Amino acid sequence: MKEWLDRVRASLSKAIQAVELSDDIPRENMYILAPLFYSQENNMNSDHLLKRMCEEIDEQFREDCSHDENSKYQFKFHYVSSYLQCYVVAGKIDEMKFDRIMDYVNGELELFDDGYEIE
Repeated sequence: MKEWLDRVRASLSKAIQAVELSDDIPRENMYILAPLFYSQENNMNSDHLLKRMCEEIDEQFREDCSHDENSKYQFKFHYVSSYLQCYVVAGKIDEMKFDRIMDYVNGELELFDDGYEIE
């Protein structure tokens, strides 16, 4: 699990940095970077698979936010969840492993900010 933690931590750091340097991507939309970073890290060259990843994580994000609109401000959680979902879409892990990794990573990293303040 440590390798997953290291992988997620590195990708999350890269995503946060990209959002901080961009005027175009608000933090609450950071999850959209997950398939792009997955693709780069795994030398993926399938436009079809990238499109499927984008569609599935967008659907996942919308479903999560349908239960609590303010959850979109938990951008670290949504990014990590989306990033790991890319591995599911690519067939590299199954949903059960996704859940185990997500539980482990969530216990090791602070993915949730207290409150829903918008800066």
